[in-house]
Amino acid sequence: MTKKRAFLTAMANGVPDAVPVSPLIHCRFAHKVLGRTDWRAVFEVHQMIGSTHYRGPLGVGVRCTMPEGYRTERQVLFEDGPRRRVRTTHHTPAGSLTCVTESGFVPGDPIISVTTERLIKGPADWRIFLRMQQDWNEHAGGSEFGSVAEAFQTMGEEGVASVGLGGVYAALGEARGMAELMYDLFDCPDVVREVQRTLLAGYRKRIQAFLDSPSEACFYDICWATGSNLGPKLFEAWVAEEVRQACDMVRAVPGKLLSLYTLGKMRALLPIFVEAGPHAIATFDPNQGDVGLREAKRLYGHKIAVMGNLDCVVLARGSIEDCRREALRCLDEAKAGGGYILGTADEVPADTTLDKLKAVVDAAAEEGRYDLQS
Repeated sequence: MTKKRAFLTAMANGVPDAVPVSPLIHCRFAHKVLGRTDWRAVFEVHQMIGSTHYRGPLGVGVRCTMPEGYRTERQVLFEDGPRRRVRTTHHTPAGSLTCVTESGFVPGDPIISVTTERLIKGPADWRIFLRMQQDWNEHAGGSEFGSVAEAFQTMGEEGVASVGLGGVYAALGEARGMAELMYDLFDCPDVVREVQRTLLAGYRKRIQAFLDSPSEACFYDICWATGSNLGPKLFEAWVAEEVRQACDMVRAVPGKLLSLYTLGKMRALLPIFVEAGPHAIATFDPNQGDVGLREAKRLYGHKIAVMGNLDCVVLARGSIEDCRREALRCLDEAKAGGGYILGTADEVPADTTLDKLKAVVDAAAEEGRYDLQS
């Protein structure tokens, strides 16, 4: 099988000829290796180590011309070498929303950035944000996926030009901050619920843009919810419906696949995930999580594929042989019966090396094959 065919077969919970390997290489590691952060750089790094591209910086869009009264202003507040502090202000007819981000403060990993001032500071800002999203929904229409189409052609059978979908709860968390959002779910639930419903209507347009694109697979990122350790009741109340709608839309189109990207403790949430109907679930983090690959396969392997689990701390701090052993552990826990993609438990850290990633790929090539003749 080609790399793409093996990956898509495993993601659909089938048995490829060998376990696909797809570490989550993103902008940070691509920048370290090649000095670039575009999707081509991510794909080139995969080519260098022999793995399969999935979950790079590719997305789809929806065309929208906002009505009069909307404009965005960016101002550099501080700059010293790679260090930058930038204020972004969204001017709207209902008022202005401002956030501040800082980057370049880690010399060996300059792509890392942090938001020091969030867009939403309280209930009044939620109302402005709501109006902005309502106007976007009214004026948005028509799919845009130029870079995805280009990546689809460039990668061919060597990678999956997957589409990233951030999710509604992620948008709420990005605008407000994870801890502050948790308070708002209890302190001002009515306005947050109204914003959530408005965002969900808009996100259906983005999911449709993926379905209109040539890409076969998307990942729906709910790590804001799982990473903040939402329990089953809160997850059901605030996140489950958006996941169900995304899965229903994708499953309704033959040849399209969806994986859920999660972090943190997920044992109590797995039944909700599986019931929603994704094709695959990632990442089963061995450090922050509370359920391993073996258990996930035993409980739900007949319904979903599993992805991930390779320890990023081992990649960053371990030896080449440690990385090989970690890959063999993952294969031992999840290879049986197919439906497994050997990936990392989170983004590949910038302080790992190509030879460590190559050791993971080589281990899978040696021990991850299936005897399809028997």
